[in-house]
Amino acid sequence: QLVGHGDNVVTYPKNVSGTALYIHTTEEVMELLMNGVPPDTVAVIDDSGGTLTAPILERFRGVICAGGSTRSHLGILTREYGVPCLMNAKVSGIREGDRVMFDCTARPRTAEDYQQGREATAKVWRLARAAQAAAE
Repeated sequence: QLVGHGDNVVTYPKNVSGTALYIHTTEEVMELLMNGVPPDTVAVIDDSGGTLTAPILERFRGVICAGGSTRSHLGILTREYGVPCLMNAKVSGIREGDRVMFDCTARPRTAEDYQQGREATAKVWRLARAAQAAAE
């Protein structure tokens, strides 16, 4: 199910999929730092992403960020770490634990695109509901 779109940071040869994990606080980051990031995690974060998630960023399968641009701190860090990332993402209907996929084969949105108001969006899909949510 199509659940949103965002600005792709870097083009990769194939889409990325994984399990959605919402990260909002430094306490959540510290817990993941101490106990490990679950394999196949796609972090779903707000606009404070780069500074907040820097200690564990390279452990994510991908990142979906609600704010910023491809030139934001988080966009730069994910590009350097080779982690697929969508910035300025508009998504709805994703719950923690859902299987998601996003289009990181899309053309990245350039500074010129932002300046001229041109869209260059990548899609986000929910592949499956989390087991807990599906059981409710």
